[in-house]
Amino acid sequence: MEKRYKVLFFDWHKTLSYCDFWAQLKNPIHDRNHWHENIVRFLFTENKPLVNQWMRGEANEDQILDLVSRTFGYPKETLREDLAESCRAMTLLSDEILPLIAKIRKKGILCVIATDNMDVFRKYVVPALKLDEYFNETLVSYNQKALKFDTSEDEASIPFFHDYLKKNGLAYTDALLLDDRVDTSGLYKKLGFDTFQVEKIDGLLEKLRTLSV
Repeated sequence: MEKRYKVLFFDWHKTLSYCDFWAQLKNPIHDRNHWHENIVRFLFTENKPLVNQWMRGEANEDQILDLVSRTFGYPKETLREDLAESCRAMTLLSDEILPLIAKIRKKGILCVIATDNMDVFRKYVVPALKLDEYFNETLVSYNQKALKFDTSEDEASIPFFHDYLKKNGLAYTDALLLDDRVDTSGLYKKLGFDTFQVEKIDGLLEKLRTLSV
């Protein structure tokens, strides 16, 4: 029998969406197609620690764009416009997701986006996709100052989720995280915080259908 959860946390990238920053620049006919490889390699291959800082709120959009602009000589405001455009154009993996989440919420279950992401997520993605209308809350690592799989020093809590659960009178045992990644610390299991690994969209949809009944 399916456990009755009080809150579901949904990862974003590779769980609900596969869209990337500056994705439109991948198009060979885009005027700035030649920028794409440079930006992606510089940020996501050569400077992964910087991206990590960005996701933790230790760096912001302006600082990142300044660095990319100085490195390649690309106009900062064009970089910003292209980044914003890619964020606003993000889509969900399936049209079935939001109706299923609506059914789950009608059962009184909270549905919350929980994403290791940057300041641009709240700035561009949330309003463009009207995520606040479909989800109870959006938790972003940039604002939480922690990533989802960070653990407290005493291994008694998961900082990313702790304040939200406490504020809403919830326990870790009331929650399920749906994510493409898995906990390797063992703390989720220790605290009774269930996880469901999303490997394919079919698996996610099947799980949502089960939870919506």
